[in-house]
Amino acid sequence: MKVMRQVIRVGVMLGICIELGGCINQTAEVNHYRKVIHAYPQPAPRKVPHLLTLSAALRMANDNNESLAIAGENYLQALIAKDRAFANFLPTIGLAPTDYQRKGFNESQFPPGFGNLFQTHYFDTSLATTLNVNILRDSVAISAAGSYSGVQKSLLLNMQSDLLLETAQTYYAVLSAQRAVKVLRRTLQVQRATVASALRKERAGITLRLTVLQDQADAARTRVQLTNAENSVQKGRATLAFLIGVNSLDHARLRNLFRPPQHVPSLDTLDRVALADRQDLQADRDGVVVAEKRVTAAMAEYFPSVSINFDTFLYKESFPSDSWWNGLFTVNMPIFEGGMIYNDVRTAYSKLRQAMLEQEMLQRRIHEQVRIALSNWVTSRELIDNTRTEMQAARAAFLQASHSFKVGLATNLDVITAQDRYLSANLTYQQAKYTTCVDMLNLLRESGRLTYASIAELARKQTGQVAMKKPVNTNSGRHAVK
Repeated sequence: MKVMRQVIRVGVMLGICIELGGCINQTAEVNHYRKVIHAYPQPAPRKVPHLLTLSAALRMANDNNESLAIAGENYLQALIAKDRAFANFLPTIGLAPTDYQRKGFNESQFPPGFGNLFQTHYFDTSLATTLNVNILRDSVAISAAGSYSGVQKSLLLNMQSDLLLETAQTYYAVLSAQRAVKVLRRTLQVQRATVASALRKERAGITLRLTVLQDQADAARTRVQLTNAENSVQKGRATLAFLIGVNSLDHARLRNLFRPPQHVPSLDTLDRVALADRQDLQADRDGVVVAEKRVTAAMAEYFPSVSINFDTFLYKESFPSDSWWNGLFTVNMPIFEGGMIYNDVRTAYSKLRQAMLEQEMLQRRIHEQVRIALSNWVTSRELIDNTRTEMQAARAAFLQASHSFKVGLATNLDVITAQDRYLSANLTYQQAKYTTCVDMLNLLRESGRLTYASIAELARKQTGQVAMKKPVNTNSGRHAVK
């Protein structure tokens, strides 16, 4: 009964230890990386607003996209690995109950009392404490684990910038396709009216059958373009819904409120900003630091390690019953390891050189990406003016061709050709406006400035614009969304 009571006590203690060890606050764990991406304390709601602005879409993508949360879990695991590295300096303590059973033997041939030295049954309960450390190796491992958590944090922020840019690109792709649908529908209405007019003239005998067929072919081609544009809208909205973490956009209306600045810093300034703020470059820099520390940790394998084992008995029946603790202290100094440590050091140096090469290559790539992004933005700015002029000229040519056709100075083919040019120029102009917005956001991304702070600033400005919104100006065919 005494042994049973002791077993029950041990079982209760084990249950309490297991219960306390398994109590993990999942919300607090997730908040470790949600604070980094500014999705804390409350993520954006998954309900799509009726007016989905760019800033709202970016906020929802930042808070709800699973790929960003997966990268956040990598950062959390790096923090856990840092705590595990520190745990090497802490002893492990375990409860070790022992129940010993042995078949009895004949004591008649031994002196009296000699059999007490050979117990046939006893029950012991001890606290077993173990510590095994290599001070230099383990301390460097802790520092390396801390630097590696910095790598994962930078990679998380870099993925955040990539996600924000991808969301913005999809957002403007949908807007561009929707604008194409509007222009094509308007053009198709005019073409249907033209076909109806040509049919009436054919019945009256004042136009050729060829003119009717040309008008019908032109309207059919516009219907094909319209179908493709509508399909692009549906696919784009589906992709955007996936990126912002909702099932569908329902009847949400997209509206462009982002007004890119007219001027940007010089190329040298953008280069300096990118080298200072790009999170992928910061991750590579931290990666070099991690590789350097791992070289030191590999070389520290040559240093001795210390092992301590200490047992304290909580309950004891074994002989000698008055000995309530025992300990063992061991120092292990490697003399011959078969080349294992030597090759570990070689591998660590190779990974260090590799990390340094990756950092140098990324620096050169950043210079390239900033130059290309700046060139694209400058080009898109010039294209807006050029395409606006082209659209206005094409519109004037179309009106002139239509007037000339009515008085017999132009053919129907001239009108169709002029109309196609006007349609193409109008679509190009509308797309150029959205391209400028995307190129500006891409320039922010390549210079390392497309962050949550920029989203918050964008949301603040757009909120003011929505509060003071004015009617859209559509004069002269320039459908600029205010």
